[in-house]
Formats: sequence, C-alpha cells, structure tokens
Amino acid sequence: MLDWTQGHLPAANHSAPGTILNSAIRFPKIPFLRCTALKKILSCTLALVLCAGFACPQEPDQPPNPEMIRQELIALEKENARALQLHNPTFFKSAYSEDFTGVTRYGEVLNKAGVIREVQSMPHEFDSVISSDPQVRMFRDTASVLSMRSEVGHLNGKKFYNQYRVLRVYINTSRSWKVVSQLETMLSGDGR
Repeated sequence: MLDWTQGHLPAANHSAPGTILNSAIRFPKIPFLRCTALKKILSCTLALVLCAGFACPQEPDQPPNPEMIRQELIALEKENARALQLHNPTFFKSAYSEDFTGVTRYGEVLNKAGVIREVQSMPHEFDSVISSDPQVRMFRDTASVLSMRSEVGHLNGKKFYNQYRVLRVYINTSRSWKVVSQLETMLSGDGR
C-alpha cells in the first residue's frame, strides 16, 4: 500500500525490478517536489505582478513645442504664397487634404482639384506674392492661420496690386499638417 504521508513508496515494493514502482523509489519525494515547484512558480508570478504595479509608468511623449508648431504653420503659409507666385501645383497636391473645401478670392467654392486647376491656369503673372501678419491659433491637432497676402504682378499687360485676408484651417495628420479648408477675402485690388 502507498504511504502518501511520507511522500514515497514503502520499501516493501522493491521486489519487482524494472517496474514503474522502482522509479518512484529512486525519486521518493515527487509529490512534495511538485508542490514546492508550484509554490515557487506562483510566488515568482505574484512578485512580478506586484513589481509591475509599482514600476513607474512610461512618460507619455513630450507634447510638441507650440512655438515650433507655430513656425511650421507660418512656413507653410509662406510656401503657399511662393507656390501661387510660381503657378506650381506640387505644393497644393501635397499640403492640401483630399477632402479640402475652400472659397477662392472671387467667392467660388472649390475642392482640391479645383484649386490645382486654378493655380495652373491663372492668367496672372506675379512679380511677388507675400504672406504676412500670420495669426496662429492651435487646438490639439487642429490649427487656424489668419494671414494677409499681398500680390503684385501683371494681368493683360496691366500692373495690379491685390491684398487678401486668408483664413486656413489645418489638421495635423500622421505625416504633416494638411489644409482642410480656406477662405480668401479681397481687401483691396485692381479687380479680376
């Protein structure tokens, strides 16, 4: 009969060589070892869980520097003016979002493709286009930039000077800031 209180088999079972019972005699405290190993595993697991609870959590990414974001948005406004001066649609293709909607200087409502067409087919020859007086407001991943745009150039052989107030709304995507909306209002100018 097995004596479980001792954790091994009694010595009377030595009579059968090569049996399973003999292997139990060679390792007499198997149930006790199993219990001890289980206790060690449980205590290590408990210790790890407790240590993980007391460990300092990772600090979230540092919030972006507001002044750096402000400068980035102002640079985008200046690039927008430069692309308009050169009739270069590349900037508008990359900086404007696919769902862009805007109101042009003449009150026309355009999407991204319409803005690109207008920039390419514009009859104006610009001597300079300058974006100035930027007023940046930020709200988490959204920003609005109100600026003054001054244009000097030629249209049909006549010199013109136009000024606009431009309001653009930007969204910060995973790649960069994108223009999602804009409104241009003519302040003074020589007409179309």
